[in-house]
Amino acid sequence: MTLQLSRKQFTILLLSIAVILGIAYLAYFLFVSPVNQKISQLENSLKTEQRLLELVSQKQATDEPIVSSTEVQKKLPVIPLVEQIILDIERAETLSESKVTSMSYSESEFVYTDSEDQVEETATENTTDTNQEVSTNENSSTEEENAIDPELVDGLSLITVTLSVESPNYKELEKFLSAVEHQTRITKVDALSFTGTSELTSIEQVPGPLVYNVTISAFYAPKYQELAEEAPKLTVPPPGNKKNPLATGLEDDNE
Repeated sequence: MTLQLSRKQFTILLLSIAVILGIAYLAYFLFVSPVNQKISQLENSLKTEQRLLELVSQKQATDEPIVSSTEVQKKLPVIPLVEQIILDIERAETLSESKVTSMSYSESEFVYTDSEDQVEETATENTTDTNQEVSTNENSSTEEENAIDPELVDGLSLITVTLSVESPNYKELEKFLSAVEHQTRITKVDALSFTGTSELTSIEQVPGPLVYNVTISAFYAPKYQELAEEAPKLTVPPPGNKKNPLATGLEDDNE
């Protein structure tokens, strides 16, 4: 049996095949090709990320971290840095319009004493007074919240500075103490003593300055002497190179 197609049928068959191939190519171009391109891009991105991860891992394994203690030593140095304390006190003088008339300092090892025993003794003595018992219990809970780990303060040394200061009034006294305690270096006021000025009885009298004694403390950690080179550098004015310490105009003209 011989299948014979007319010219018209043959033409229709060819056109049908062409349409089917065109539809298949269009479907591939619209749906399959974008997916293949996306897969290829993701594979390349994955290879790049893996390469970067390898480089970062190698760098972390070979490089040693560089950590400087200078910023920490601005608060707690490993050397006394007494000059820094003096500069801080002079800054407090300027801010409060006060004047330090005398200064002395001493160095000693810091010894941490736990106050829990003292609180317990106070509680035992005040068992007959209910109000005092409540106050003691509150102090005890406060001490527990503010407890300091002795290991954190082990090896600290203490610089105690005793000052005699003159301030124009009580407000400037508060400014002086606030300026001392709010320096970058950890500093605390240990003691303060003063006598009130005499009462003014006439308008001709001028109030005198408020004279007081104050004791402050600053800390340093000498057990980390290997970090002494990283201690903060002091910024001090250059020397005046004066041969005569007197102000101009006060010296003898003959000289």
